[in-house]
Amino acid sequence: MFKKTYTILEISKDFNKDKQVIRRLIARLNIEPINKDTRAFINDPLLFSNKAYTLLAKELSVSLIDTPDIQNDTPDIQGDTQGKKEDLSKDKLIEVLERELVHSKERLEKSEQEKESLMKLLDQQQRLTLQANHKIELLEDPEQKEDLKHKSKWHSIFKK
Repeated sequence: MFKKTYTILEISKDFNKDKQVIRRLIARLNIEPINKDTRAFINDPLLFSNKAYTLLAKELSVSLIDTPDIQNDTPDIQGDTQGKKEDLSKDKLIEVLERELVHSKERLEKSEQEKESLMKLLDQQQRLTLQANHKIELLEDPEQKEDLKHKSKWHSIFKK
């Protein structure tokens, strides 16, 4: 039995095509989604009618008999092969997610190292700026310079 609405993901799975291929075909055929203006969030999936589904099938030269909606007549055979396909796709998905996780961890470690080096550089820059400002104050104020000279004389005397 046909569904009333389909998402791009469902259509791409039914026709064994990439989502991008389906999106481009929808754009080329000027097919409008049913819920474009009624979605609660902009990232909610777009829904397409059964008419759009059949039009896409015709454009992609896919027989509607081969789609999962029609194949529900033979659940024994299909369930067995579909279960194997789902297991394979889940295994592939797990592998891809594990690789993405490793890659994300590497990027996180790299960004942490960069953050630490930037913090060190910032600390060094602040210290140098403070020293430079102190020297500038000494050069601008001659009385402070003399006080320091006197301090250093007395300091050297009492230090012995």
